[in-house]
Amino acid sequence: MSIELPALIFDLDGTIIDSKPGILGCLRKLLDAHGLAASGPLDRFVGPPVEDWVIELLPDGSEEARAALARDYRSCYDREGWMNSAVFEGVPDLLGELRKKGFSLYVCTSKRHHFAIRMLDACKLTNVFIAIYADKAEYASHSKADLLAMLIRESGLQANSAWMIGDRIFDFEAARANGLRCIAAGWGYGPEEECLRADAVAVTPSDVLALLSRQTP
Repeated sequence: MSIELPALIFDLDGTIIDSKPGILGCLRKLLDAHGLAASGPLDRFVGPPVEDWVIELLPDGSEEARAALARDYRSCYDREGWMNSAVFEGVPDLLGELRKKGFSLYVCTSKRHHFAIRMLDACKLTNVFIAIYADKAEYASHSKADLLAMLIRESGLQANSAWMIGDRIFDFEAARANGLRCIAAGWGYGPEEECLRADAVAVTPSDVLALLSRQTP
């Protein structure tokens, strides 16, 4: 009797690709150009949708001002930021092993769609995944939970037989909102207190398969 393997849905930034240098480089240029200040480390801006963090940077700003800030950031990222990234060590081996064992692989990311495809193409990973769901300007909602719901619905997946693998609280909350279990990518950007909100924590990419083996009947 064959065992049906769960579908695996991966976040992109901080899970597959180390894109922090490019993101923070453009963010620093944005803050300087607009004369803005952000208290504390900027790492908290890696992960959430741009539409979320422009509110923190411009708490009293108009919708037009926030939209302009988001456009300026994305313009910088389009020119140079996206190139300053690399696949996390061990992730290509993990994806190859999962494919070999018959797992169905997907991507769900808050990054804009054209950036996600461009970066996965550059890393020669696009064809590893059955489908790549990323944010688009025309979407009414930029919520990770809503994007994940769209992936599940359009791909015909069963939520109770799928896992989300990501590094930030946004991934775990999106998974829970859609009835998925989740694994924290401990090699990513999420602090320990966020990772502990997941069902399990993989310290390294090689730990993912071991966790799935214990969780899959």
